[in-house]
Amino acid sequence: MTRLSNRQYAMLRSFAEEAHDYYMKIEDAARFDQRPFRSMLLRGYITYIPALGFRITKVGGAAWREFLMTDIARKNPGLPLTSYFDPDAYGLKKPPARETGHTRAAVATGGSA
Repeated sequence: MTRLSNRQYAMLRSFAEEAHDYYMKIEDAARFDQRPFRSMLLRGYITYIPALGFRITKVGGAAWREFLMTDIARKNPGLPLTSYFDPDAYGLKKPPARETGHTRAAVATGGSA
């Protein structure tokens, strides 16, 4: 799973949006924040080729495509919202109270919950 920070995203984008045969010269690389640049090198998203410069790798290209193509659409949008939504705050119908195992056992034996 690709996890990119805002700096990593911008760094990878600077390579991914260039032509396939693009090489970044050391002088150009020096203008960027070196933290995400180093991160791209450590992850193998970019590589350095002497006399040519830095370029995106197949792994970096795949990470970029995964980032762009990740689908966040819900499989069934008709289902209720996550329980993290406060029904009162959003004017939603409250979900029915869930019965716990402890409550079921008390009802079955005639005891109290």
